[in-house]
Amino acid sequence: FNFQLRPRSKAEAFVIRNIIRSLKKDSAPVRSPDFMFLQTPKIFMIKYIYNGMGKDSGEEHPFMNRIKPCALTGLTVNYTPDGSYMTYDDGGSMTGYDLSLSFKEIEPVYRDDQEKSKGMGF
Repeated sequence: FNFQLRPRSKAEAFVIRNIIRSLKKDSAPVRSPDFMFLQTPKIFMIKYIYNGMGKDSGEEHPFMNRIKPCALTGLTVNYTPDGSYMTYDDGGSMTGYDLSLSFKEIEPVYRDDQEKSKGMGF
């Protein structure tokens, strides 16, 4: 998933910074209290939502793939997406961020999953 984030205000810059920090935190493994083991990072449940009219509004998109529970395995932030370093005069927030996210399903997609699924499948 690739996103271009361009804040238009100090409030939007604050929200974008929190989104990026949350994704970084949730993609990292967790150390056990005794520092001997690693626990799994957060698990993401991704769905494409169809914003159609009527009875289909808010349901899974019928023409997009389904995604099993997954982990965020790659996160890249480009802090100079327009080719130069630029900040707003609001405390230093960047004028833009390009965010690239890679997810990996944590369980395989089996043939029977495809046969039972609705829409486009997995």
